[in-house]
Amino acid sequence: MAEKLRVHVSALSSQPEVFWVTEERVAAACKRHRALAKRLTFDWSWDHDRYAEGVRKADIMIGWRFPRDDFAATAPKLRLIQLTGAGTEHLQPFDWVPKDVSVINNSGVHADKAAEFAGTAVLMLGHGIPFMATKQRERRWEKCFTTRVEGGTAVVIGLGGMGGATARWLKQRLKMSVIGVTRSGKPHRYADKVVRTGRLDSVLPKADVVVVMAPLTAETENLLDHRRLALMKPGSGLVNMGRARIVNYDALRELLESGHLSGAVLDVFDPEPLPRSSPLWKTPNLIMTPHCSSDDARDYIPKTLDMFFDNLERYLLGKPLRNRIDTRLQY
Repeated sequence: MAEKLRVHVSALSSQPEVFWVTEERVAAACKRHRALAKRLTFDWSWDHDRYAEGVRKADIMIGWRFPRDDFAATAPKLRLIQLTGAGTEHLQPFDWVPKDVSVINNSGVHADKAAEFAGTAVLMLGHGIPFMATKQRERRWEKCFTTRVEGGTAVVIGLGGMGGATARWLKQRLKMSVIGVTRSGKPHRYADKVVRTGRLDSVLPKADVVVVMAPLTAETENLLDHRRLALMKPGSGLVNMGRARIVNYDALRELLESGHLSGAVLDVFDPEPLPRSSPLWKTPNLIMTPHCSSDDARDYIPKTLDMFFDNLERYLLGKPLRNRIDTRLQY
């Protein structure tokens, strides 16, 4: 039998438990993938207590935040890194990644939960819930008459795992027209139309709601600046489940306060936790959730580990890996 591959799990107790790659969760995944599991042996570090020793011997690592100084010398045998999240801005730039190491994220694990939450957020915006929540805090009885969401237009920025599932949810469940915005502009089965990022200005005025699902890269940072947010039609709303720095929150706050935008639902902030001094806490017609919209309490790590085993099989067979990060594009 071939020598077993060593997998080092770099776990962080500082993260919420939903993200913990525990021995129990790994054991359950090994039972679901018995044949592949026989090829592996696992060891753990918690909060990097045994990280240096573990990664030095490892062929594969599962982790999220980990030391990267002189990485090639620190992890000489490593060939595969499975990230336990989708965003990679904390690892950018990727100049620390040796040429023979593949970095994989878990894009897709969030899809179903993210789509359901995004659909909920779109419904809340369509029915004036942010406005009513603001009036409730102010103890003011002020009515807000709205119309149905069905038949409206959603612009979804980013059609990856979360964005694609959201486009499907909005199109199939809410019967909305969906315009996708992506770097490539390639057609998507759940979008009525897809445009390149360079044509974003042309579609923003058509949106009843804009849903941001893109990753943060050099190209997407401040993508929705003051000028572009002002292009959104009066009374429209915005959902951001991508990354905070994609949207200019100062400009968003101004447009919410002026009434140009009817509402917003934000799940991502910079920094996090959001400081108590932030004016966003008192911004009208804004609902905030503390970056937990897409993380399934029951299935997040099991799905991540199933994805890991799928890629392990591909790796052993010499097949292309899913979710491999293009270090040039940063996602």
